[in-house]
Amino acid sequence: MDINNDNHPVSSDSRGSGALGRQPLRPVLRCSFCGLGEGEVSRLFEGTSGFICDECVDVCVQLLYDYRELGMKPHKPNQPWYKKLFSDDSNEVAFCSFNVHDRGNPQGDRVFPGINAQICDKCVRACEVLKSTLVLGG
Repeated sequence: MDINNDNHPVSSDSRGSGALGRQPLRPVLRCSFCGLGEGEVSRLFEGTSGFICDECVDVCVQLLYDYRELGMKPHKPNQPWYKKLFSDDSNEVAFCSFNVHDRGNPQGDRVFPGINAQICDKCVRACEVLKSTLVLGG
């Protein structure tokens, strides 16, 4: 593997030589929760600032089911902005990385942390629906 003039990795093509034989390597997309890349999972769902694979969606769905069966209610992270601003409490409020949540589309009650992204239960359910329609549709 070589580096081109723009400091990007390139691979040499055995069929050609020179500049025409070198193509930039495309970065591998990875799940923001388990770290598995394209080709290692069946499907990657893209969020606003991360990806989640079909296997991690299944894990989150199972956790939601288990929480419901055990009667565990999610903690209430929603506290007014002014209390967060002036609070000395180090408890960070978790925000979903997969959708833009606002008053018209509030974030779900549970947030599942990943390696470098987080996803709320509403977005997990949306991925589950997408996954099932992709399986049924072809």
